[in-house]
Parts: sequence; structure tokens; C-alpha cells
Amino acid sequence: MRSMLFGLALLAPTVALAEPIETQKIITGLTGDWNGDGGTDLVMIVETKPSDPMDMYFFLRDREANFLKPAGIVREQIYREWNGYDRPGYEASDTEPELTALPNGSIKLYLPAMPVGSKRTNQTLTLAYRDGAFIVAGFAYDYHDYLEDNVASDCDYNVLTGKGKSSRMQPDGTTKQKTVAVEGKVFAFSEWNPGTGFSACGE
Repeated sequence: MRSMLFGLALLAPTVALAEPIETQKIITGLTGDWNGDGGTDLVMIVETKPSDPMDMYFFLRDREANFLKPAGIVREQIYREWNGYDRPGYEASDTEPELTALPNGSIKLYLPAMPVGSKRTNQTLTLAYRDGAFIVAGFAYDYHDYLEDNVASDCDYNVLTGKGKSSRMQPDGTTKQKTVAVEGKVFAFSEWNPGTGFSACGE
């Protein structure tokens, strides 16, 4: 994490910001080519206030001027607890969102479950840049109840095509598989509702 933040600090002089970002509040960041033009783009997850949703900042590189220009800020989509950098004990946080660059230029956003109670649901979104906006191309989740035997389910589906697979553990320990087949839709990340994904998966 610290090496990643150091790398982001090196990028800072070439970033044109729409609004100031306190560097100690950058939870994680990732570089990649989101729009497929061969340039190195950037995405960052930034803490706002303790217990408040985090913001996600997107930047696309202007290859002619060689700087990163703002491509949008998405708010109210990352509800996770984080022991922030301005408070002691942040190394112990176990619900940090994770970003991964995929080979096709998409972004995998992993949202681990809050460590409250025995029922945990981890979510994963696949974000893609299409027609000037970041959209949700894929949704996945896995659910476990750590105090109950044989209580688990998962699902992974392509939001754009509406196709995917889900499974649910049965009381006898076997797993029942299902095919997800719903209408494919395009959702801007800023307008995404997790309930849409769970509904498509039959929850």
C-alpha cells in the first residue's frame, strides 16, 4: 500500500484536479489504459469522512499535452469501513476495497464484507469505459454465514449481456447451480444499485 501511494505521489504533478485531494485520504489507486488509447490512466479511491461512503476518482491521460485530466468522480457507491490514515491503527483494517486492472482495460473493484456479525457478503464490480462514461459491465458476489453450516451462495454475471451463473449450498452440503438469464442493460457506475445485481442473481 505504501509503495502504491508513493507512486501516486510521483504522478501528482501531472494531474489536473477538479478539486483538491488530501493525499493521506487516498485509500488505494491503480493505473491502466481505461479508454484504449495507449495512454496511462488513473483511478483512485479516496476517503471522505469516517464511516461515510468513499469517493472514486477517474483520470484519463491527454496524450498530446501529457497530463491526466479528470474524467469523473463517483460518490455514494463504496460503503466500507476504513481505519483512516489520520487515525491510529489503519494497518489493522480488513475491509479495504481493492482495485485490479484487467487485460481488456476494465477495472475490477472488490468490496469486502463489513466485519459485523456472522453473515458476510463480498461484492465485485467490473467497470469499463464506454462512450465517455464508466459503466458497470459485471457484478459478482459471494456470501457465507460463518456460524451456520452449509449456508453459502455466489453469483457472477455480465450486466451488459444479462448472462451468468449462480450457486447455492443446500442443507445436505450439496451445491445447486443455476443459469442467470436476464435482460442485458447499461448502467453508469454513478447510477448503479447493488440491488439490481442481487435481483438478477435471484436474491
